[in-house]
Amino acid sequence: MMKFRQRQPQDETPPPNTLIGVSSSFRGTLMVTGTLRIDGEFEGDILNCERLEIGEHGIMRADVEVREAVIRGRVHGNVRAMSTIEMKAGARVEGDVSAVSVVMEQGVHFVGRCTMLETGSEAVEMTSDPRRP
Repeated sequence: MMKFRQRQPQDETPPPNTLIGVSSSFRGTLMVTGTLRIDGEFEGDILNCERLEIGEHGIMRADVEVREAVIRGRVHGNVRAMSTIEMKAGARVEGDVSAVSVVMEQGVHFVGRCTMLETGSEAVEMTSDPRRP
């Protein structure tokens, strides 16, 4: 008799390829291809990041533009995403957020403005003209 192992469900998001760990701090400019996870402290600029994850102990002081963001920790700055921003319970966000889709769980502390972007032309325009605010 043959037995087959069941396949484990694949996580949709790959593990982060860049990590700022708990008890670590970084100040400066990071150029990241793929996913950046911040579990420590970060202050500065983030370039070319597709997915940004702020862990529950993470603190970010920056304005960023990414494809998608998941926030569980603290953010001081503006976050602009071409796709989705998810703010999980316990997150503290002080700054403006802009995205095609914004998901905010109960228990999030949010101070700022929320702008919903349209799909298509507006999402593409946000990176096409550097003079645009």
